[in-house]
Amino acid sequence: MGYKTFEAPAGNQRNRVFHLVFDEEQAKLDEVTIVGFGTQKKVSVTGSIASIPVKELERSASPSLSNALGGKLPGIVTRQPSAEPGADAAQVYIRGFGTWSDRAPLVLVDGVERDMNLINAQAIESVTILKDASATAVYGVKGANGVILIKTKRGKEGRPNVVFRTETAVLTPTRLPKYINSFEYASLMNEALKLGNLPPRWSEEELQKFNDGSDPYLYPDVDWTDAIMRKHTYQSINNLSVTGGNQVARYYTNVGFTDQSGIWKNDPDNNYSTNERMRRYNFRSNIDINVTRELVLSLGLGGIIRKANYGATGADALLNALRVTPPLSNPILNPDGSPGASSTQIGNNPWGLATQAGYSTHDLSSIQGTFSANWDLSNTVTKGLSLNGKFAYDYNSTSDVDRIKQFEVKRFVGKDEETGEDQYIVYREEQPLGYRIHGWSNRAIYSELQANYNRTFGVHGITGMVLFNQRDYVDLEAGSSIANLPYRRLGVAARATYSYNDKYLVELDMGYNGSENFPPGQRFGFFPSISAGWVLSNENFWKEGSLVNELKLRGSYGKVGNDQIGGERFLYLTTVNARTAQTYAFGSAQTNVKPGIDEMKIGTPNITWETATKANVGVDMEMLNGKISLQADAFHELRTGILLQRRTIPYEAGFNPSSIPYGNLGRVKNIGLDGNLEVKNSTSGGFYYSFRADFTYAHNTVLENDEPQPKYPYLSEIGHPIDQPWGLISQGFFSDQQEIDKSPEQTFQSGVIPGDIKYKDINGDNIINGYDIQPIGYPRTPEIMYGFGGTISYKGFDLSLFFNGAANTSLYLTGPSIWPFLKGQGSYNILREYYDNRWTEDNKENARYPVTAGDINTNNFRESTVYLKDAGYIRLKNVEIGYTLPGTVSDHIGMKTLRVFINSQNLYTWDKLHFINPESNDGIGGYPLMRTFNFGLQVDFK
Repeated sequence: MGYKTFEAPAGNQRNRVFHLVFDEEQAKLDEVTIVGFGTQKKVSVTGSIASIPVKELERSASPSLSNALGGKLPGIVTRQPSAEPGADAAQVYIRGFGTWSDRAPLVLVDGVERDMNLINAQAIESVTILKDASATAVYGVKGANGVILIKTKRGKEGRPNVVFRTETAVLTPTRLPKYINSFEYASLMNEALKLGNLPPRWSEEELQKFNDGSDPYLYPDVDWTDAIMRKHTYQSINNLSVTGGNQVARYYTNVGFTDQSGIWKNDPDNNYSTNERMRRYNFRSNIDINVTRELVLSLGLGGIIRKANYGATGADALLNALRVTPPLSNPILNPDGSPGASSTQIGNNPWGLATQAGYSTHDLSSIQGTFSANWDLSNTVTKGLSLNGKFAYDYNSTSDVDRIKQFEVKRFVGKDEETGEDQYIVYREEQPLGYRIHGWSNRAIYSELQANYNRTFGVHGITGMVLFNQRDYVDLEAGSSIANLPYRRLGVAARATYSYNDKYLVELDMGYNGSENFPPGQRFGFFPSISAGWVLSNENFWKEGSLVNELKLRGSYGKVGNDQIGGERFLYLTTVNARTAQTYAFGSAQTNVKPGIDEMKIGTPNITWETATKANVGVDMEMLNGKISLQADAFHELRTGILLQRRTIPYEAGFNPSSIPYGNLGRVKNIGLDGNLEVKNSTSGGFYYSFRADFTYAHNTVLENDEPQPKYPYLSEIGHPIDQPWGLISQGFFSDQQEIDKSPEQTFQSGVIPGDIKYKDINGDNIINGYDIQPIGYPRTPEIMYGFGGTISYKGFDLSLFFNGAANTSLYLTGPSIWPFLKGQGSYNILREYYDNRWTEDNKENARYPVTAGDINTNNFRESTVYLKDAGYIRLKNVEIGYTLPGTVSDHIGMKTLRVFINSQNLYTWDKLHFINPESNDGIGGYPLMRTFNFGLQVDFK
């Protein structure tokens, strides 16, 4: 980015020729980058900042922007546990996290807090992340978790430029849950009973019926996954943008339509759909008008309408129905076409829940308006001075309609021996569709006034910024009067920079702001930072034409805050319950009942925000005249004042558990590294190639959490990461009774059998109990995130590939279907992963899971290293092949450019889990990640 002014004296020649030569070195010096509340010359930036090329975002065929960031920006850590339409956004963190409560970064779209997952990638001009204290101190109490700055496109001078892009994709689930069939399930029940010296549940004749399907109603064999889930679905993303203008007015307009369907099957007899479908309509218009040469007014309008349809049961509940419904429980349909049922799974027929329970519609509307003005005072006051003002108004609302019903539930028990009629036991009659509406709405008003100064005096460069801002947010449909009160924040921010000959750089930043959520007199905080840089490549001793043509060292230190704590408002106030408290009976007859008063919340009078003290050192380097660039940073953060509910107050003190007071007691250290390497080059023959790699490592350690002193020091959570998994350490499985007799007593149930998990005795007391747990594995959020890929192009053809991955992350397999017969014999479904890898007499050496017990096995059904799995992965995230028509051909058909492309997303994953998405939440997986095969074209009209 940047412009160079060219001036020529007036003359009387009719034809004049100017030869303009691009000054590459000066262009680099003039290049600017986006920073907090403004821009800076890239050469003078001393904070830790990273950005992503817009083309990288466009290659991701995802409606949610957060899914395009993982592994593409140094410092970004993401995890996408679900791909459900309308709920597929990834969790995003900057440099991991250092707190237990709100960990999400501040997201600003055109300088205003907004949801980045509602924006079309085609309307985005740049995405920048601010990572260290120098870059985020101006945001004060909102900067501790880092900041993501998204700038939308604006108009440019020139003829109207119309761009149309459309892409349509086929989506297939990457991994669907695989369960065993009825014959295997029934055989496993008999196997478990035999181990308990009990008679078999199923005879050989019955097992054969399960196996051959000769009696599908009384001996069903149902693949519930296939019964309710599609093998593929579709998605379409379309955008039309128009930009243009002149010296007086410039405009940019974008309209978009996104259509994404889910994976649930419909019942064709219904007059409504129970499959998921999300349709989103986007509109954005940015207009800039030069009222004078010095005064520019800008207006930005955005509108989002999202209409979604879902089955009444919901994706999580349907997936749970798959986990808890065995294949032999009941048929999909009874002989009369009604949903099948069993005596123990009443109303839990997955097909019935997916297609017969009704539907829900969700409508979201968002209106975003931003008005701003920029007044250049260089000619009227002093050179380099300007004033900026901004006002934004956002309104968001949802309206949800639930049409839910109870479907008929009856069990087929066979035919009447005399009449031959079908016999049923009816458990529930069908009910008509119900009707319920609900929703929410909110509005936010934001304003800021800013003064900027930017001037160079010979070799001395000076910039300054002073800003006042405030935000007022109201939950318009809050459930209480307290929640309906405005959320307000106001403050000032300032920045001052100095550079000497673009060699030595110093920057001071500060934020002074606060909110109404803290006690009077303690609502504002001061958050300063200082940073410095040394551009060695601009020194006189640096040889011109050397291998390294640019080299800058930088460092920063400062404080930022986080006021999103506790999840409740006004924690400094004590509250009592005088409405629904317990009653007390008085009098000799105990008939005079009077209401009482409950203590609800004990206020913390000195409650305050979290403070993050951050240090950062980094290096920026370019080699071979920009063909190779490197950015690397090391960081250290100490987060203090983290709000915790007191843990050292004993129950004997008499507090209701919910009324135990809070305190700013938590302390966490977070350290790590992140960096980016980029290689790009074009040959004289027109061949272009590029390579990009990003890496992030962030590790946090709990220093204080107000925990009571544990009985054994190794049980302390201090010294371990936030969300550290704990569990027993497995030493394999008991091979025989002799090994059981020689081992410490395992107290979780009355006895163990061969094939049960053998646990390590940590404290040496010859007893295995809750005191033998240990920190095991890594937290669910990855400590390491990386990505790499490249592009080659030649004569209109281009090929791009991108891989991303994560490491130092673990996933707990828990609950139904991985713990067999969790509620007793014949309960719940069973994953093939467990069945094929369980301990048996014939599979002792290669077993990964314990023996199948005939009843609830509390020894095996607990968190341990058996069920904690390495969730690291590397994924072929994006592949794209494109072809751009030659200019002569596109010009002949009335187009500036025409490009067709085919791309794929989530093409293949290498990991150690193999049967579920490695980004899933703990459990046994959620809505599957989708593999996308996408075809599209982009046309730039003349």
